[in-house]
Amino acid sequence: MDVQYLKNVLKYAASALLSVILIAYILYHMSGGFSQDIVTETAALTTKEETLTIRSSIMRNEKILYSPFSGDINYLFSDGDKVAIGTKVAEVYPSGGDAEMRKSIIALDRKIRILEQSESYVYASLSDTASTDRLIWKDLYSFMESADSGSVSSVSAISDDLLIQLNRRKIIVGSVRNYAAQLETLKAEKNALMANFPAGASEVVTESAGYFFSAVDGYENIFSSADIAAMTLGDYRAMCRKSAEDLSRGGFAVGKLVTDYRWYAACEVASDELHNFDTGKYYDVKFPYNGGTSINMYLYRILSDVGSDTSVLIFRTDILPEGFSYLRNQTVQVVKSSFTGYRVPVSAVRIVDGVKGVYILRGSKVLFRKIEPLFEYDGYFIVKERDESAADRASWLAKNDFVIVKGKDLYDGKIVN
Repeated sequence: MDVQYLKNVLKYAASALLSVILIAYILYHMSGGFSQDIVTETAALTTKEETLTIRSSIMRNEKILYSPFSGDINYLFSDGDKVAIGTKVAEVYPSGGDAEMRKSIIALDRKIRILEQSESYVYASLSDTASTDRLIWKDLYSFMESADSGSVSSVSAISDDLLIQLNRRKIIVGSVRNYAAQLETLKAEKNALMANFPAGASEVVTESAGYFFSAVDGYENIFSSADIAAMTLGDYRAMCRKSAEDLSRGGFAVGKLVTDYRWYAACEVASDELHNFDTGKYYDVKFPYNGGTSINMYLYRILSDVGSDTSVLIFRTDILPEGFSYLRNQTVQVVKSSFTGYRVPVSAVRIVDGVKGVYILRGSKVLFRKIEPLFEYDGYFIVKERDESAADRASWLAKNDFVIVKGKDLYDGKIVN
């Protein structure tokens, strides 16, 4: 056999095999066979609150306002309005007789009140359209929010205030001089109806200053804040067991006067939650049934007994939010704690040489970065922000780093295509 021929055959065969391997390598590389299936998520700065959802009891100093007889009520003030001592807050037209006449009188009273308030202090700021326009837009937004929530009483009160602001603007811009003529006509119509009305209205007048509210529930004298400084856990539980008082005993209840701007929310919690709370500190309390209104409230007292499974947190505030519903019992959300840091998937966390951290992708390089988890929720950690003044800051996760949430055979320093 020709040895040289055999060598040539082997040489060509080896060359062909190498060509096939090279082509396969190129095709494999082009198809992504050597690429890493890397998925990242940005370490965004996030704030997360830990809340406790509980029932609360609203406690205030309240005095029920009565009329000697029942009938149709003409309220002269909106809920939450501040009134002085000796103020007429409502008129009650006795039942019986012509119901339509009573409704007409009350409707005329409302129109008269709106026009009188439209002129009340507008002359002090004849050129100040900007502040009036702000109030108009504020009322418009409040009107839409109340309409969406189905709060009929709030819609009515806001619509009255909106009309007053619109009327005031007309005077400011000179569209009208005043409403004297309209008021004279409306009062004449009311007097004509009253002349044929079988009985006059009962006037409800305040005996002290305070904040007027039309709704009464019979718990005004029960959930009173008068003795809250000395209240025990037993006192609170006994108070909660009481039934609403019979409002008819004092006459016809038409509303109430809150004699103190300070009010309280008493919240019963499991005693093992007390480690999250300290008296003398402020906590954000959210009221979902008040459009999510959040009030920073002072934790005034904690009522607890040794061996009791439940305790009571008493929060206090001097804030009176506009349009707020002081429904006696309502659900609240108390923010126990708040955490701010980088949002990192729990699945991305690794332990390397006893150190907790994550892998990040910077360019084509995989790097390991340390983390300190603060709070866990829904499959994520909130991790501590990097201290930019620390000497080892480069080894910690930073804001907007690309955290690897999917990848194989990861290690610090690895180069990926």
